Amino acid sequence: MIVEEELNNPDNLAKIVDCFAKKYKPVTLKVKLILGTLPERFRITREIIGDPLKNMPKLSKQPPEFQTKEHYNLDYKGKLDTVYSSGFLWLEERKLMYWLVAEQNEAFAWNDTKRGKFKKEFFPLVEIPIVAHIPWVKKLFRSLPAIYEKVCKMIKRKIDVGVYEPSNLSY
Repeated sequence: MIVEEELNNPDNLAKIVDCFAKKYKPVTLKVKLILGTLPERFRITREIIGDPLKNMPKLSKQPPEFQTKEHYNLDYKGKLDTVYSSGFLWLEERKLMYWLVAEQNEAFAWNDTKRGKFKKEFFPLVEIPIVAHIPWVKKLFRSLPAIYEKVCKMIKRKIDVGVYEPSNLSY
């Protein structure tokens, strides 16, 4: 119900007029719901085995000085220093951050080969059911000629890493 005070406010009136002036969706953009039950194989179940936080180190009140560990080295420490150089963190807080990052260095994607992957035992692959239909045709997106090579390298890198995978779907 529209209150009289809302109609007297010009900003609210413009919003009300806009909502009635919008065009209807074309048929190709409309979503048609299909009633039915989801088959068992498409249901997502989470079965976390054990305690994932069991080996989490306890925070130290007096963190040790910086030490390199596996992937975490002076280069990455320098990058963290540049991000937090504005006095956002105190010296002891930064030492704690360095120690925590070093202890949990396997949780970070230090390069592209580690990016975009979850542990399959915690996050199994999801299969999405699709109803047979005629796919709509969408105009291809074209890259600018100036960045074409850069875009191709980025896509190839993501395919090599496994973030993108080949598909023969219609979309």
